Amino acid sequence: STMHRPYGLMHKIVSSANQFGTPIFKWCLWEAIEKCTDRICSRCPLWADCRGRAKRACGYLKIDDCITAMRRASRAGWEAEMLCKRPSLEDVVFAEFDPAIHIKQIDYDPNLPLYRAFDFGFVNPFVCLWIQVDGEGLVRVIDEYIRSRATIDVHAEEIKNRTPGDESRVATTFCDPAGAGINDVTGTSVVRELRSLGIVARYRRSSILEGIELIRRAIKAGDGKSRLLISPSCERLIEAMRCYHYPENSTGSSAELPLKDGLYDHPIDALRYFFVNYKRSSKAVSRRY
Repeated sequence: STMHRPYGLMHKIVSSANQFGTPIFKWCLWEAIEKCTDRICSRCPLWADCRGRAKRACGYLKIDDCITAMRRASRAGWEAEMLCKRPSLEDVVFAEFDPAIHIKQIDYDPNLPLYRAFDFGFVNPFVCLWIQVDGEGLVRVIDEYIRSRATIDVHAEEIKNRTPGDESRVATTFCDPAGAGINDVTGTSVVRELRSLGIVARYRRSSILEGIELIRRAIKAGDGKSRLLISPSCERLIEAMRCYHYPENSTGSSAELPLKDGLYDHPIDALRYFFVNYKRSSKAVSRRY
């Protein structure tokens, strides 16, 4: 089957193949096209992609049908559906995200300020991102912690153990505003619990669209420059950056917001909280409990 999109059933199957030792055989149009015998390559509409490969083919797809399909499709659709170069990014939120540009081995730099960003969850995962920003404004995501079905004290201990140095090295911890809400059972909030455990978290309320736009600007600004790097160790965040998407066939206001699928939205939410707080930290009201 064709992996039409960087998310969904085929994405899950392909992503899990290595875990189970399942071989993956990749093929596309050039493995299925019929042999070309009498066409002049330089005059053929397929030449830019074919480069003579059809002369050595032995498939069943008619060349004329392939030409018709190419002319009916967009370039992105043609590359996704027939050439199988990459999945279509039509519904992907961060279409400009490019692993070749935005993923790089980066380590903690003691000379740069260290930030953390939390997205709270229990059944849905709790997310912590460790982030640094250099003097040029380059945002460097150096590590991630993502875990479900653990209490806040367990998360706090793991986060403090994984934070380079001690808590004094952390410039600010930003979090989900929902964490300030009082729990009817415990009578306290996640933010208060964290403070009692030695982690002070701050937040600023914002819209989803505001945070998404700030992430997009870091991925590729209007001047064409990228100001975002992610360590390859942040596997879940990288997957989310590639797969976070809008609902299919949605209309109206629901089409403006990405799908909350419980899988890709949580790492992105944590990254959003960093950007909306960091960019306006001088204006935001800090709430401490």
